[in-house]
Amino acid sequence: MREIKFRAWHNNAKRYMEDLCLYLDSGELGDVSECFHNLENKEDYVLEQYTGLKDKNGKEIYEGDIVKYTRSKVESIESPKGVFSSKLIELGEDFGEIAFIGFEYVVSFDHKRYDDIEKLGNCPHRFEIIGNIHENPELLKND
Repeated sequence: MREIKFRAWHNNAKRYMEDLCLYLDSGELGDVSECFHNLENKEDYVLEQYTGLKDKNGKEIYEGDIVKYTRSKVESIESPKGVFSSKLIELGEDFGEIAFIGFEYVVSFDHKRYDDIEKLGNCPHRFEIIGNIHENPELLKND
């Protein structure tokens, strides 16, 4: 079972809140908005959940993180003697946003639509967190 954790971005203070105690009033699983029991203006916060995965440097990946990803493909090569070998070909780097779509965490590489996505669970070790959507939105700007 994965660890259930959250972080909270404060829209007005423009920073993540430290030492934030989040818990449900009932003590049971329920609507995440109920977790803001100790906060005055719940609308001032953006709650982001831990995906349960870590990037290639061991850093916890949360919704809203921006990751760098090296796209690659495996090419099979047959030698004249009929022996096959594989070669990893790097196709370039891309930047994406961690999001929860449907019932899974994904990395969106098209920042206008979520139609170019990679399932995060497939290869989290290939992602590197380089920022987040609040403090580094410029990383997602398409040229």
